[in-house]
Amino acid sequence: MGPIARQQRFASVLPQPKAPSAKPKPVTFTIATVNDDFTDHKTNLRKVKAAVVLAQETKNTRVREVRGEKFGVHQNTARADQAGTSVLWNKERVHAMARGYAVGVKPQGAKMLERWINFTDVNVDGAEVRMVSVHRPPKRYARLWPDFDRNLAAFVKKSPLPVIIGMDANQENPRRLAHLTGLRWHAPKGSIDGFLATRGIRFEKVRRLPKGTSDHHPVKATITVAPRLMK
Repeated sequence: MGPIARQQRFASVLPQPKAPSAKPKPVTFTIATVNDDFTDHKTNLRKVKAAVVLAQETKNTRVREVRGEKFGVHQNTARADQAGTSVLWNKERVHAMARGYAVGVKPQGAKMLERWINFTDVNVDGAEVRMVSVHRPPKRYARLWPDFDRNLAAFVKKSPLPVIIGMDANQENPRRLAHLTGLRWHAPKGSIDGFLATRGIRFEKVRRLPKGTSDHHPVKATITVAPRLMK
């Protein structure tokens, strides 16, 4: 083997320099929270367009049948209490990961079903976020708020991912709940429907949508997840 061939062979086994890894970029997409009014079988969910939809009062709606194959759904229709909240995502852009339920608050004698924390972890263009739908007890059962708030705060603090909670808070600007969870409240002025979210997730165009068949306005927002929040 000549000297040139030996040099070429030696060069071929040398470690090649690694290409610099691309820095993550901000990821922007739309989300909505919808109180769908469980008192009848009508639904607003067909009309709400967003990459992720967090819904409450869906007890009488089989959400998967309403949104069709393009949307993934986390809703346990086998139990009326767990069917009451739903997480929906557009499968064309959103990849779903872990999902499940945690206890929000038990009725403790109140004439209501147990409230659950319904969550689905999603990946949107590399941004991983824990999406949560909850329905805080109504104001007439405000005595249950401290237990509900503590349980939700404990759930948030154990989350391995940034968190966005779509909810009917049954209270304008729930400052105490935001403080306990360490999250920031985003909602149109005067609305009891809105989002609690990890600081660093930017909210823009937070707005009410038409009521439709519900007595609540759905709330929609455009959000951007900062690179520092990505794994």
